[in-house]
Amino acid sequence: MSRSFLVWLLVAGLALWVHNRDRAWRALEVFEWDAGGYYTYLPSAFIYHDIGRADSLERLGDKFGPPKPRGIGIVTLPNGRVISKYPPGIALGELPFFAGAHAFAKLMPRFPADGFSKPYQQAMLLAGLTYGILGLWIVRKLLLRFFDDRTTAWAVAGVGLGTNYFNYITNDAAMSHGALFMWQAALLYCTVRWYETFRPRWAVGMGFFLGVAVLCRFTEALYIIIPLAWGITSWAALRQRSGLLLAHWKQLTTAAAVGAAVVSLQFLFWRTVSGHWVVDSYGVEHFDFWHPHVLYGLFSYRKGWLLYTPLAGLMLLGLFAAWRRLPAVVVPTLVLLPVVLYVTFSWEAWWYGGGFSARPLVSLYPLLALPFAALLAAARRWAWAGRAVLHTAVVLCIVLNLWQTGQYATGHLLYDKNTRELYFSRFFESPHPFFDRFH
Repeated sequence: MSRSFLVWLLVAGLALWVHNRDRAWRALEVFEWDAGGYYTYLPSAFIYHDIGRADSLERLGDKFGPPKPRGIGIVTLPNGRVISKYPPGIALGELPFFAGAHAFAKLMPRFPADGFSKPYQQAMLLAGLTYGILGLWIVRKLLLRFFDDRTTAWAVAGVGLGTNYFNYITNDAAMSHGALFMWQAALLYCTVRWYETFRPRWAVGMGFFLGVAVLCRFTEALYIIIPLAWGITSWAALRQRSGLLLAHWKQLTTAAAVGAAVVSLQFLFWRTVSGHWVVDSYGVEHFDFWHPHVLYGLFSYRKGWLLYTPLAGLMLLGLFAAWRRLPAVVVPTLVLLPVVLYVTFSWEAWWYGGGFSARPLVSLYPLLALPFAALLAAARRWAWAGRAVLHTAVVLCIVLNLWQTGQYATGHLLYDKNTRELYFSRFFESPHPFFDRFH
């Protein structure tokens, strides 16, 4: 059995353990904030039979009693109908899990088949966990195309345990990021395979997975840069790219049509509930491209990506090694990364509410796993001291991430508005949740 497979099993098993740890199951807790907004399409459509009543969760809060669910992002339209401000992509991904939970609730009278009781909460957390673990499997499969099993094992461990990805398949699995991680991993894998073979099925895969990602979060459209720029390694290759794409225009047109068909579900929904093809569901929330907060997004104690996820720094450092070991990934990363950072941190609420580290950047990890693996592979030729330093750094990043994920789950690391003083004063305060079972 390969090392990388064992590491993947370790991540999956540890995530499942944390995911299944005892919960208070306070009524509606899983469906507060963004997770509730993503999910509310399903009970509205299949239980309450009105896709224009996204406030079914809020109204049901009267049944459960206080506290009611908060911040689920419902918007009342001029015609009186109520929708979620979030796109429906995550709900589509959750549909099989919702169906299973609904069937279970109908068979078990002690659980109301109302769309929000304990089985539904557990099912939505399981959905995020499942998609995240499948995404890591795809990343492993992709890495093995370019690197040996040992290097892949280290890379899978780093991405799976050393980044905030782990939080978003466990504590916050009902959020969108586990699913987005998988869609972007699948897009990347299809891109690599298409450039290797130019087979139509991989082109269709590119269109489908990009379309699903966009239907989950509109800014995921930026990741079209990956299939457009993959494999550009020189000025000559750049000049030839347009000709290569034109030579396969039929496949790419099919890919675009598949992606457009998926994204069109959003416009059809808007048209059905409002009478208009486009609805500004975010209202006063907006991007401010003149005043981005990139430095805050990277380094602040409030939500700094490189502060709370320092392994991301090793991923970026791997771009130097990738120039020699996997040059095909360098240009897509160098083009995509600054665009994603600029757009992400131009949102007026650049910290994106509650969460651990910079959660919108989890979508980057499948791509960044490649330069990270290139760095690990390059280290195989270093002196033993250099290898020891790098591997020690990876292990420390994993330990730090797991510790802080636990602090975030227990409330000792604030999910928002953290400061330098609070960060250091509370760093050693709480036991990690992993140890709670032994108390």
